[in-house]
Amino acid sequence: MGVQFGDFIPKKIISFEDLKGKKVAIDGMNALYQFLTSIRLKDGSPLRNRKGEITSAYNGVFYKTIHLLENDITPIWVFDGEPPKLKKKTREIRRKIKEEAETKMKEAIKKEDFEEAVKYAKRVSYLTPKMVENCKYLLSLMGIPYVEAPSEGEAQASYMAKKGDVWAVVSQDYDSLLYGAPRVVRNLTTTREMPELIELNEVLEDLRISLDDLIDIAIFMGTDYNPGGVKGIGFKRAYELVRSGVAKDVLKKEVEYYDEIRKIFKEPKVTDNYSLSLKLPDKEGIIKFLVDENDFNYDRVKKHVDKLYNLIANKTKQKTLDAWFK
Repeated sequence: MGVQFGDFIPKKIISFEDLKGKKVAIDGMNALYQFLTSIRLKDGSPLRNRKGEITSAYNGVFYKTIHLLENDITPIWVFDGEPPKLKKKTREIRRKIKEEAETKMKEAIKKEDFEEAVKYAKRVSYLTPKMVENCKYLLSLMGIPYVEAPSEGEAQASYMAKKGDVWAVVSQDYDSLLYGAPRVVRNLTTTREMPELIELNEVLEDLRISLDDLIDIAIFMGTDYNPGGVKGIGFKRAYELVRSGVAKDVLKKEVEYYDEIRKIFKEPKVTDNYSLSLKLPDKEGIIKFLVDENDFNYDRVKKHVDKLYNLIANKTKQKTLDAWFK
């Protein structure tokens, strides 16, 4: 869900060439939901194996990761840990939205309105713990680093970007900016739009505000920790209140857990326990998982496994050479 800054903040279109040679931290859960929503059959249903288990997320992780490596972009996947207690309400809202969409999808199927059914089917995306663990397992087989955040994945990814371990956070949401990520790249794990770059310093300079002010604007509009925000206040009004210096007073009256929400963004739970090193992939392991266990096409997987092996072998070889001549 995240805060909806949309067109109110500056962003610019970039190309894959602009990201060449850079490491990026991918907001894992955000990307997996994208894959569940977008990687579907013509009737709107997700990809499944013979046991009926959804495999769209594995498809996205495997092929998108290789696509990024082909463009000399090193993806570091970051996954959520235990969410803050204040996120419970947001999770409940999301569950209800999916239940409503599922009901409408079934009604559309009964009426044989398949175009309408497809529309609602894309909103019914359940990401199970097993899917997430399997995606992590697939990444380990591929030799791709992933990080398990102690709490919010976006907070961890932003921390890594602030440290300079990665160049940017990759996410469709804007929340990483609130955690202080210097750069956020959108549309990198999608296929239809060109990538967009948002730079925090540019946002703050353009709006003539501080990061604390941006957090306050987000709380007015509604975050994952106060969904819906303050009634009747959108970006423009929130911006006016921030610029006039009365935002905090208003928020303390209107938002029950204001200080706690600010603390989540200002002092998030993060870890330094991670490695960013690529490893040679387990070719046989990947084929066993994708082809034997999840019914992917052998020829296509084999071709991409070989490509993955060569890409990582060349990257690790180059890194060794660079270290030798330093």
